[in-house]
Amino acid sequence: MSDERTLLSGTALNVAGLGAGVLAAFGVQILIGRHLGREGLGLVTVAVQVAFVAAAGSRFGMDLSAVRDVAIARGSASPVTLRSLVGRCTAIASGVSVLAAIAIALVAALAGEREIAIAALSIPYAAATNVYLGATRGLKSMAPTLWVFWIGQPLAWIALAAVAFAAGGGVDAAVWCYDGSWVLALLAARRLWRSASAGFGDEKASPAQVRAALRFGLPRAPSALLAQALFWADLWVVGGYVDGAHVGTYAAVGRVSQVLLLFLTSVNLLFSPFAADLHSRGERERLDALFKSATRWALAATLPVVIVLFVAAADVLAAFGPRYAGGEDALRILLAGQLVNVATGSVAFVLIMVGRTGLDLVDNLIAVALLVALAAPLSSAYGIEGAALSSAIALSAVNLLRLAQVSRLVGIQPYTDAYPRLALPAGGCALAAVGVHAALGSAAWYVALAATTIAAAAAYLALLPAALPAGERQALYLVTRRITNRGPR
Repeated sequence: MSDERTLLSGTALNVAGLGAGVLAAFGVQILIGRHLGREGLGLVTVAVQVAFVAAAGSRFGMDLSAVRDVAIARGSASPVTLRSLVGRCTAIASGVSVLAAIAIALVAALAGEREIAIAALSIPYAAATNVYLGATRGLKSMAPTLWVFWIGQPLAWIALAAVAFAAGGGVDAAVWCYDGSWVLALLAARRLWRSASAGFGDEKASPAQVRAALRFGLPRAPSALLAQALFWADLWVVGGYVDGAHVGTYAAVGRVSQVLLLFLTSVNLLFSPFAADLHSRGERERLDALFKSATRWALAATLPVVIVLFVAAADVLAAFGPRYAGGEDALRILLAGQLVNVATGSVAFVLIMVGRTGLDLVDNLIAVALLVALAAPLSSAYGIEGAALSSAIALSAVNLLRLAQVSRLVGIQPYTDAYPRLALPAGGCALAAVGVHAALGSAAWYVALAATTIAAAAAYLALLPAALPAGERQALYLVTRRITNRGPR
């Protein structure tokens, strides 16, 4: 069970990191919004989002190549060229991202978008940072990603921006501080990787190893951009068919539905090196068992969240303000699509880690094409509900396709007879949520949402042990017993 313990502890770190990252990002928005106002916040947000997406595409897949190569080499006890290979991957990502940064900065400058031009300078630093952090995840360690990516970079941006604002800086200063935060993140990520790999040796990576990394990464640049488009293309399309107020509502709905990805994303980040390592060593049965456990854990953690969001959809949107009413049905449709995404597990990352990056690119192309083809007519006919339906269909279709591909090509699938057992806590959770929410129908949104969440969580946690396999139930009992024994005597 050592792999399971490592996966669970790493996932817990990821969840904590994602939560801390959300809070830090919220803190940045508050700081900038209060100092620069709504218009200034909009300018900064657009600029850094352009840079962030560009960094994801321009790192040329070298971050995932580093994850895969490190995991495979470490598992085969031949890590002597890893430091050199990771250095080469970083150089490739940096070179491509420098070209991307120059192109974006020039276009932005010609278009008069000075903030985007400044933010483009962060692209090489963000790309290199992610390669080094990918290498440490290849060692099955999540701590560097937690401290550098999720927590360190946003907090560094807050600290630098606070100093800049105190000195009289404005919008440009906020974006320059964003650049500076990635410089600091790169220095920290590189140091953590060099420290973690200190005993590996410094033999030079062979040209064949570098070529293999390039072949692996080549499809990742367009695929990463398409993956981003899969979450945002429906919003771009819907802007042409509904009024601006409904576009804003749909943007809020989309953000809320992506909360479901919290646990799946956390599992994906750490499951990736296990998939690469076990597949490389031919341990298909071990990989299959771990894939089953990881997918079920992600689904089990997500179910109470989706139930609360589904039942209290109106209250959740009311948190954004009264202008966001009317998006409840769209939110529920998107939640259904995201639930399929979670229930199929880390299928995309399995394909990537076994070297099928070209197939992953084709899948993303199909998904985006299907999304755009459906979003236009459905948005025109049914508004934001039609856009939500197009997104849910595209997301479900691509994940079911990948599920079939993983089963055929890798010989693993995520389902066991323990899956139906989750119906018991899910059913109890749903009954509690519906009952409490109906009883508080006239209460303020925040009261209804809080009470629904508490009741649903209590019911789910009370019934969850009955849905766990015997081994996991015993492990949960032992952990609970140790925590109880440490209490006051």
